[in-house]
Amino acid sequence: MSGRTVPHPPAHPPESLFESCSWFYSLCREYLFRDHTPEISRALFPPDGPAPGMRILELGCGPGFYACRLSEEYPQIHTTGVDLSRRLLARAESRAARRSLQNCTFAHGDAHSLPDASNSIDAVVVSRLFLIVAKREAVLSEIFRILRPGGRCFVAEPTSGFRTQIPLGCMWLLSKLSSSPAGKYREPRQADVMTAPDFSAFIHSQPWGSVELQYDGWYQYAVCEKDPDTVAERRTQIVACEALL
Repeated sequence: MSGRTVPHPPAHPPESLFESCSWFYSLCREYLFRDHTPEISRALFPPDGPAPGMRILELGCGPGFYACRLSEEYPQIHTTGVDLSRRLLARAESRAARRSLQNCTFAHGDAHSLPDASNSIDAVVVSRLFLIVAKREAVLSEIFRILRPGGRCFVAEPTSGFRTQIPLGCMWLLSKLSSSPAGKYREPRQADVMTAPDFSAFIHSQPWGSVELQYDGWYQYAVCEKDPDTVAERRTQIVACEALL
């Protein structure tokens, strides 16, 4: 024996539960989860509707429910849905194609590290995503980064751990019937539901210009706006520091 160390093949990242059970999650999104389109519209758009060319990003879009709904109701805007599951993205693209939505696109991506330039997106929609992401603070930081000065984000998170656990628990159960062994998925076995104080602290971890928090029996909401004055002040400070160097 030569004693030479044989290199191990690179480890593959864990599979996604949403990839394995994309059909089930799509059914839940369509028929079980609440539709927040009216709340999103009121939070992100003025009473006379969004401006032409407005860019909306739906993070963790799954089958593209909100991206398609908003593009259909407001043909003057452009929506992009981002998700890690390619099968869910395929369902989202089919959904947009059936509705002939030319102003709705989808992209494979990780919400922890978005390709969008800083200060480039007009609004972000996030629904039920922070229940399962590995590093929710990193995702919120990315949202803050890509939003333009004055841009807004809408966040909706469930408050009931029991009701939230049902879809995820069913997906884990269904995964045992698939070809992939259960327990090899990157998603948690239990959804991480935030309490009201935790949700408030989490949202306020970014230096928003304004934050509105609302709660009802099943959901907690945040509407956050990036302060244009704060961004302009930071740029001025950077320029001033560079001038001293």
